[in-house]
Amino acid sequence: MTTLNYTRNKPGFNSRAAGLAGVIIFHVLLIYGLVSGLAQDVVKVIQQKVEVAVISEPPPPPPPPPPPKVEKVVKQEPTPQPKAYVPPVVNPPPVTAAPQNAIAATTSDPTPPPPVKPAPPPEPAAPAGPVSAKANCSRLASPEYPSKAQEDEVQGLVKVVFSIGANGKFESIQQISFERIPGRYQNAFRSSISRALQSYDCKAGALMAQEFSFSLGDN
Repeated sequence: MTTLNYTRNKPGFNSRAAGLAGVIIFHVLLIYGLVSGLAQDVVKVIQQKVEVAVISEPPPPPPPPPPPKVEKVVKQEPTPQPKAYVPPVVNPPPVTAAPQNAIAATTSDPTPPPPVKPAPPPEPAAPAGPVSAKANCSRLASPEYPSKAQEDEVQGLVKVVFSIGANGKFESIQQISFERIPGRYQNAFRSSISRALQSYDCKAGALMAQEFSFSLGDN
C-alpha cells in the first residue's frame, strides 16, 4: 500500500514574497534612475507642472472694502427770536418864542368876537287835527256836479280831509266819506272834488277839512 505525503504551504507566504520582490525591484529602478539622470528629468517635469498650475491660477483678489456710510446732515435753521418793540422817538416841535412886540400888540388890541346872530323864530307847529278850509284858505273853488249823478238826480253830502304842502297847495285826500250817495257814483264825486282842491291856496303844512253838499235845488 502506497502512502502519499502532502506538504501544506503556510498561509501568506506567496503574497509576502511577491511584495518583497516588488520592493526590491522598485529600489533597483530608483537607484538606476538617479544614476542615469532620469529622476532629475522627472523632478523638472513635476516642478514645471507645479509652476504652471501656480501661475495659471492666481489667488482671487481680496473683496473691495465697503463704501463709507454717508450720513445726511440736516442743517437746522435757528428759530428767529422776536425783536423787542422799541417805540419811535418823536421829537417835539421847536417852540418859537413870539416877539415881544407881537405879544404887546395882541394884548393891547384884541380882536372883537363876531356878532351873534339871533336865532330865527320857531315856525308855528301844525295843528294836531284838521282845521276848517274856509277859515285857513285864501282861495276856494266849488267842485263840478257829476253829469251822470245829476241826470239820475243823485243828491248827498261829501266830507273830505286833505293835506296842504309847504307851498300852500293841495297834496292828497286823507279821508273821504259819502252820505246818501250810492257806491257807483262815489268815484265821480271824488274826482270832481280833487280837481277843485288843486286850485286852493291855503296855510302851508296844514291838514284841512271841508264838506261839499250836492243838491239839485242849488243849480
